[in-house]
Amino acid sequence: MGAPAAMIGSSIIGGVMANKAAKKQAGAMSEANRMNAMGYMDAQPYIKDMYSGGTNALNNALAMGAYQGPTYAGMNPMQTATMNNMYNYGGTGFTGANNLMGTTGAFGQNAADLYNMAGQDRMATAQQYALDNSQPLIDRALRDSTRNLEENTLRNIGMGASASGNANSSRAGVAEAIAGRDYMDRASDTAAGIQDDLMRRSLTEQDARFNNQMSANQQMSNIYNTAFGMGQDALKMQGAAGDIMQSDQQQQLNADKAKFESNRDFELDMYNKYNAGILGRAPQTANVQPNMVDPTMATMGGAMAGFGFGQNYLAPMFNQQQQPAASPYMYNGGQYIPSQGYSYAQSPAGGMGGSNPYIY
Repeated sequence: MGAPAAMIGSSIIGGVMANKAAKKQAGAMSEANRMNAMGYMDAQPYIKDMYSGGTNALNNALAMGAYQGPTYAGMNPMQTATMNNMYNYGGTGFTGANNLMGTTGAFGQNAADLYNMAGQDRMATAQQYALDNSQPLIDRALRDSTRNLEENTLRNIGMGASASGNANSSRAGVAEAIAGRDYMDRASDTAAGIQDDLMRRSLTEQDARFNNQMSANQQMSNIYNTAFGMGQDALKMQGAAGDIMQSDQQQQLNADKAKFESNRDFELDMYNKYNAGILGRAPQTANVQPNMVDPTMATMGGAMAGFGFGQNYLAPMFNQQQQPAASPYMYNGGQYIPSQGYSYAQSPAGGMGGSNPYIY
């Protein structure tokens, strides 16, 4: 076997060994990747089912869409009737309270008048009342005395004087004067008693009338204040009815707004839930390392390494076993040099493809 055969053989052996080693390395990496991906491969059927089922559920939810039915009950007929009655009753109560306030609103002026009345001379009023109203009472009280004086006393005095022939005498006049004096004294006492009684009755009546007026005016004040409170209660009742209506309308608007937002965001929410609940929870990678081992390139590299091994170690061994004149070259120091015993002529073109300056 010559040096070229040794180099070719080394190249072949190196390529075969490198190819086998590369295949083993590639197989080991493939096995490692298979083990790393085992969890993913085991879960893959379930992941596919999850994708499929989740996609179906998503499509079904999107097809059904957001709820389109009623979302707010609203007030029932009983509540509506009650609200209307509250409002109407409040209106009636306010009108009545306003009328009462208008009727009793003069209690302030009445109090001023009563105050002025309390400062008047009530005794003078009583005396004047007695003078104005006592005479008929006096006449009635003196009716019997007057009749007795005129029909009995004076008549008897006159008849006695006439019987004695002293009809116009001073004695008869004196008797008549004495009888008249007694009558006047009795009349004066009677008048004084009647007038004093009338004064007491006037004062009592004035007190009663004043107290009654004060009480009536106080009642007017109470009614006015009550009416004022009634008016406030009536307004509160009307306001409460309005609040019920406003609350009902606001809740209807809120329900409409919520329904609008549900319709607007339903599809997006479904996709977000699908992504977070289905896609986001599924394994996304199998943690596989790329297998960069190429047996073909490894074969070429092994062949080149084998060729270099044959060239560096095997070829010199074969060259030493041959006769020096058998070859125009000898291997020395990693290169071929011309052997002794041969005649060389330098090639103009550099010889041997330009790599050797000698030819033979």
